[in-house]
Amino acid sequence: MKQKLTSWYLIRSYSVIAAGILIIALALDSLMLWVLPGTEQSSSERYAAEFALIKLLLTETGSEAADLAERFAELSQQIQSAAGVPVRLYEATELAGQATFLDALRDGSVQSILDGDSREILYQMLSESGPIVALGPLPQVPASTAFIETMVIVSYYVLVALLLFLWIRPFYRDLSSLRQAASQFGRDDFQTRVVVSRKSSILPVANSFNKMAERIQYLVTAHRDLTNAVAHELRTPLARFKFGLEMIPKISAGERQAEHLDGMKSDVQELETLIDEMLSYAKLSEDNLQLPLHEVNLMAWLQQQVLPYRDAQPKVVLIKTPDSATGPVAFNPDLLSRALNNIVRNCLRYAATQITVSCQIDSQTASLRVCDDGPGIAESDRERIFEPFARLDTSRDRQSGGYGLGLAIAMRIMQRHGGQIHVESNDPHGACFVLRWPYN
Repeated sequence: MKQKLTSWYLIRSYSVIAAGILIIALALDSLMLWVLPGTEQSSSERYAAEFALIKLLLTETGSEAADLAERFAELSQQIQSAAGVPVRLYEATELAGQATFLDALRDGSVQSILDGDSREILYQMLSESGPIVALGPLPQVPASTAFIETMVIVSYYVLVALLLFLWIRPFYRDLSSLRQAASQFGRDDFQTRVVVSRKSSILPVANSFNKMAERIQYLVTAHRDLTNAVAHELRTPLARFKFGLEMIPKISAGERQAEHLDGMKSDVQELETLIDEMLSYAKLSEDNLQLPLHEVNLMAWLQQQVLPYRDAQPKVVLIKTPDSATGPVAFNPDLLSRALNNIVRNCLRYAATQITVSCQIDSQTASLRVCDDGPGIAESDRERIFEPFARLDTSRDRQSGGYGLGLAIAMRIMQRHGGQIHVESNDPHGACFVLRWPYN
């Protein structure tokens, strides 16, 4: 689609220039024909009447060569006056050395030759072997006519140059806007966008730049937020670990020292878990991540996923789906298992009595639903909970809130499947997490 759009802008720009040049040429050509109506005729056509008159006068008393020469001598002044240009009569023998020229004259056509001063002379043979009439040198084109022709030619180039200027000016203006935006973007102004007209020739380039800018702005903002969040999350266990190191030398061997050592081990384990979560999230954010898909029976797979929670409190209940609504679905079992388990563990923190898990297969999409009967999630928080390290006000503590990466990882996994997660209300109270992805 993008290639077709780019080709359309190229064809449109080329067509505008070609049509403009053609219109200018036709307009000036029509103007020249109107101002100089005789310029479209050749010299032989303009003097055809003079040749016919001369032939009529000379052949009035016969067509013998000697008679024609005598007749021409008698009527020389009259012929010169009627023709308006010098007229001479040559015998064919006088041009015997120019066989090709004579052959061209024998069919009665008029031939043109330039003399040494680049003046035109017209020749015509009166009969197949008779004398040859020469008219010329013909008068030069009047200075006024030559001036008009020159002005028309100059006007053509000026108008073409003006057309190109009018086409290049907005093109240059848009390129300047693009250059300025790129310069501002290079100075860390990531909100910069290129604004051009919808008819601009560089609209595809501007759109591509804006999409790139949006993507980079999102990545830079996400990286900055993630870095700040990581620093905050790492600071707490590191501070506890540092405090434990300082207290160990001050405490004699015994139960208190053992408690401090166990706390330090717990802090190290917390750091390892947090780092593993961050690495998983970063890996799922890579654009070139390969995601192998497998055809799996969704209901049979879901039964295996719920099995580890058979003794959990609150209870995790699998809602069976009719066999007609199940079947092989394409997805990555390992990654989807992690996303599902992250959702279930999140629901376990808030459910009052039970969690229900179900699946559904439509003609184009498959979906999983995980619902709890807890306090639910406010509509204003339903998008924020999928951001890295985001925890609701009611789950600030580590025991209930986790690290704030579980739902973000689940969202990334569904995005890798070309799908999404969203939260709905669960009547009469609670929240439903819906994981949906296309499987065809």
